[in-house]
Amino acid sequence: MTTAEREVDLVTAEIMRQQLYNIAQEMGTVMIRTSGDPIVTEAVDFSTFIADPEGGIIAFSGYMTWHAGPARKSVQHILASVPREEIYPGDAFICNDPYTTGACHPPDVGIVRPIFFDDELVAWCWSEGHILDVGGMSPGGFAPAAHDCYGEALRFPGIKFMEKGRVSSDIRRLIDANFRLASRNYNDLRCFLAATSVGERRVMDLIARHGLADFRRYVDVNNHLSEQTLRERISKLPNKTIVSTENVEHNGHANDVFTIQCAMTVNDGTIELDFTGTDPQTDGFVNIAEGAMWGVAVTPLMLMLAPDIAFNEGFFNCLRMTLPEASLVNVQMPAPSSSGHMETGMHVMKQLTRMLSELMAESDDPFIRSHAMAPFHDGWIGGVFAGADDEGTQFVMLDMNGGGAGGGAQTIVDGMDAAGTLTQISNGLPDIELNELSFPIRYLWRRLNTNSGGPGKFRGGQGIDFAWTSDGVSLGYETVFSSCWQIPPAGVDGGYPGSTSGYQLITDTNVVELTAAQKPVNQATITGDVADLDGKQANVPVRKGDVFVQFEGGGGGLGDPLTRDPQLVAGDVRDRYVDRAVAETVYGVAFEGDTFNVDVAATELRRADIRRSRLSEARPGAANRPSRPADGTERPVGYSLTLVTSKDSAAYCCQQCGEVLADANGDWRNGCAQRDRPAHEALAAQGSWAKERTEDPKVFLTEFLCPGCGAALEVSTAVR
Repeated sequence: MTTAEREVDLVTAEIMRQQLYNIAQEMGTVMIRTSGDPIVTEAVDFSTFIADPEGGIIAFSGYMTWHAGPARKSVQHILASVPREEIYPGDAFICNDPYTTGACHPPDVGIVRPIFFDDELVAWCWSEGHILDVGGMSPGGFAPAAHDCYGEALRFPGIKFMEKGRVSSDIRRLIDANFRLASRNYNDLRCFLAATSVGERRVMDLIARHGLADFRRYVDVNNHLSEQTLRERISKLPNKTIVSTENVEHNGHANDVFTIQCAMTVNDGTIELDFTGTDPQTDGFVNIAEGAMWGVAVTPLMLMLAPDIAFNEGFFNCLRMTLPEASLVNVQMPAPSSSGHMETGMHVMKQLTRMLSELMAESDDPFIRSHAMAPFHDGWIGGVFAGADDEGTQFVMLDMNGGGAGGGAQTIVDGMDAAGTLTQISNGLPDIELNELSFPIRYLWRRLNTNSGGPGKFRGGQGIDFAWTSDGVSLGYETVFSSCWQIPPAGVDGGYPGSTSGYQLITDTNVVELTAAQKPVNQATITGDVADLDGKQANVPVRKGDVFVQFEGGGGGLGDPLTRDPQLVAGDVRDRYVDRAVAETVYGVAFEGDTFNVDVAATELRRADIRRSRLSEARPGAANRPSRPADGTERPVGYSLTLVTSKDSAAYCCQQCGEVLADANGDWRNGCAQRDRPAHEALAAQGSWAKERTEDPKVFLTEFLCPGCGAALEVSTAVR
């Protein structure tokens, strides 16, 4: 640090940081109180931020962490495309174009406002939220049937929504001509504009109080402090490169499988992500834009490795990325991208969570090891119901219950139920009564999806299961899209995957009669023809009396489920998180008769039998494993492995029995026994669900088992 930096008042720096953060938070409060849209007010699908004159983040509200990437990209694009002399006080720009302003997808519309002080551009503020419709071929903006971006939406590439305090009437007419719910959507944009107005006033007041020189100085100081602290944290990870693949399924047209290749390199305080080898972009809506990818990439880093470090531009200084052009992870026009962040983006988030957890488990720092975690379900389970009600009024319902999938297990606690995705740190599910008031539907149930969380020492969080029937609509159309239908979210450290997600439509039902007779309406009383919907399917007719069912999967488990405290398993059974059969066959817990009392002796025997059964169905690992280092020191690596190190050698061993697996310089998985099963069969055996993939390539679950005791050390999904 320079002499000037050493002489800064750290108390003032922290006060300034908190004041800026509070401004960003207040902008969010304005949005919640003025929107009236359940997407904003209930599901909290929006973000706000403040940037420096070049677009670098100085304060971010963090309602949706992956919006940080598009926020930066929006300002950078405006600066690159609009001459500085044509940016005035009172201007505001509208951005939703993935290809220029980096939006996650077109329904995420941002309003960006420059902030001037004494006629000098000193900062920017940004408010963004998902709006119900942006035109295009599909109501709601998700277009699984689109083959290019021109059919997906009306796109705003950072053009003026307001100039010198006057809102553009041309933009209003453009919206009226293209959006299905023009007035409602325009009110959302006015709400976003109001949030930036508050942000502008508060920042100007802050500068007036502290002075422009100190404002700039302490912004730089806080960025430096975050970067320095994060680099120190990263430096406690092992300097190495690990490589991983992840698969995206079904691009909206064809049930194909696409590959994401990532090499993560830790190098003295910097993390590099190289996606070279990732498949080219497709003609389906699963491709993600470069701006959104930065938000996806920084999210696991922020929430796992640095949850206690103030988030600002310093984070991006510690992260480097290589994104091949015209690939799944860096879409170029005209390939579509209206669900790229929820398809490829979600899979990248799961991939990076696994990779970062592997590195964190190897750290010498107990804080870092304790913050490793299993992936969230990380598949926002989308459903859009649209049409005209019986009075002829157009409606579009994006059901934000799609954010009800389960969270990943952590090192000290089970995953969160109905957690949404990793990026949704302020996730909320909509109030059922408010949805029924806003849209022509009536819910029949909403509950936790039993057995959906991945089994483990710590269990993955459960997803939800809900159903509705149309109310006042003779014929509407449902579009569904799930990124996690056939390929389940993996666990870590021997934890098992969570369930995938799916949809059903029940037709020719007796729901109208049951309701008229005031009889219970549930799965046991409903009759009709049940049809499973595809993971992506557009414009499915839903008629009066039909029942739409959506069931959402859970997060991955952490640690071998045979090491879970039997009393916790008993509590799960009692609370109906887990079926008794799953408790017995997956967790190996025996009960005394029909009670919830654990039979301790029988549990030990049952768990031993399960381990032997695993090995009997597995193929052996490498025979030429090394000897255990003599007089070595031991250090746990996660919940599966122990690293034993002596003066002359080091080896990975099973944490449960001490069996040597491999030299520390090799891949310990090669020393494991391996059991392969089709994923849908393996998940059915653990009481959960994955859609069977009938065409090539198939999806398998691979268990890496200790050859000595049969402990599950890693459970991964593979496509081949």
